[in-house]
Amino acid sequence: MEASSVSEEESHTFTRPVYLLDRPLPVRVLLVVVVPGALGLLGGFLLGQSKVLYLALQVLVVIGGYIAGYEHRSGREGALRGFIGGAFYGGGILLMHELTGDPAKVKLQHPAVILIGITAVVGAVLAAFGASARRNREERGPRKPFKLDFSLWKPGEYYGFLGAAVLFLSLFLPWYGTSSNPNAQVNGQRGSFNAFQTFKVLDILLIAACTAPFILAWIIARGHALTWRPGEVTMIVGMTAFVLIILNGVILGKPGAPDSEIELKIGWFIGLLGSAGICAAGVLRQAEQARDRKPPGVL
Repeated sequence: MEASSVSEEESHTFTRPVYLLDRPLPVRVLLVVVVPGALGLLGGFLLGQSKVLYLALQVLVVIGGYIAGYEHRSGREGALRGFIGGAFYGGGILLMHELTGDPAKVKLQHPAVILIGITAVVGAVLAAFGASARRNREERGPRKPFKLDFSLWKPGEYYGFLGAAVLFLSLFLPWYGTSSNPNAQVNGQRGSFNAFQTFKVLDILLIAACTAPFILAWIIARGHALTWRPGEVTMIVGMTAFVLIILNGVILGKPGAPDSEIELKIGWFIGLLGSAGICAAGVLRQAEQARDRKPPGVL
């Protein structure tokens, strides 16, 4: 791949950055090798310290991998860059984790080297999608100026924010606790446990549920057309989170054994309240949309 000339009149923005091959070679090495490797080293350190921070970094890296694709003219070119960067990122995680020797807070694949292949493939896919998105944007020509109209938000949006905040904060509070019975244990331990200490998957799903009201608010503020009623998906997400919490406390029993010696703590109840709030906010948003819609024949 060879660098190509850039027109002096070509303007660059966040969504239209300078192409990677038009940058100096040292900058290319920095962006493709050094930055992913450094983030991988940070990830390897967080892997042994905090599950929450490690997963948060993964989210940021996924977003960065997609944005990196915007620096390429074709999906194939972007995939190559993503593959290399992803491999260095995964390698950095394993290197730092090996150097620190701390127990992993998130279960790794076996053998661990598989992680490098996974991050490389995911990086290639993300960057290819990013490159294709920019190419489609360029072919469509100039777009309308970026605009967010917060006046389109209704009370349903703000109630959704509140419900998401309550659910998210509940994850850090105690959800389950062992009784005085010495045989009562949760994940082989005794004491009080928050959602992150208890679950391996449900905590991640609940964090994802917290994003639903914000995604809806973004769509509304941007004025995007929807094929469903605003608030419908938010309602379903909140309802799903509510059911999952009920399942892991009432219907399927509580994590740990024996079930009768595991107590529900304040975090479980607050999480239930937060998920119900997200669901209610979705229902309210749909009702507000229905009130704003005028009957046929009414001007």
